[in-house]
Amino acid sequence: MPHSVRDVMTTAFRKLGVVRSGGVPQAADAEDARVSLQSWYAECIDAGTFGRVWNIPVSRTGSVTPYPNQHVNVLTDEAVTITPPATVPYDYWYTWMPCRDYGWGLNVPFGGDTGYNVPRDKSVVIVTYQDTAPDAAQRLVYVYDGTIQRWMRVDTLTLDDEAPLSARGFDGLASVLAIRLTDQFGEELLGAASVKAANRYRLALVTNYGNGEDYNYGCA
Repeated sequence: MPHSVRDVMTTAFRKLGVVRSGGVPQAADAEDARVSLQSWYAECIDAGTFGRVWNIPVSRTGSVTPYPNQHVNVLTDEAVTITPPATVPYDYWYTWMPCRDYGWGLNVPFGGDTGYNVPRDKSVVIVTYQDTAPDAAQRLVYVYDGTIQRWMRVDTLTLDDEAPLSARGFDGLASVLAIRLTDQFGEELLGAASVKAANRYRLALVTNYGNGEDYNYGCA
């Protein structure tokens, strides 16, 4: 199960020796760590770690369910509800051509082709509203955590929220955050084991070798 942002942050501080076992970070330090972790998710999306994200315009009111790895730009100031998909058509990965977004793409259902499957691990859905919309200047960012089969919001994290992608490697994620915090507390505080854990975690996110997926498809 996922760990909380607070757990990830506290472990990162302990790796740096800033907080002793059983202790808790100061409020200001905790907030800095929360902001840094939230920024890390955004940087992964911007860097293409989770695949390319395509802009999709929506100008009609009502409810819309986008496909994974789409950035929905709401072009109307009327009320529009965007809900990330719980399932995706089986052939979507063929028409999407996953070789163009760094992923193996296809997730084959067990027991036969049912026509639908869960979104690809680490898929992204972004929603941006017009400034004049009911949700003025609001931007919603979701990442699909295939480990727990759940869309997780990454742009409004609090310390008590579940930390996205923490269920697959809590120590690795905490090590990634610890490295980011060395700018504040000093690189000399970070041990070699934490650096290795962070590197393994980041490599696993990029290569996706832990997911067994069918890659026998054609790409143009």
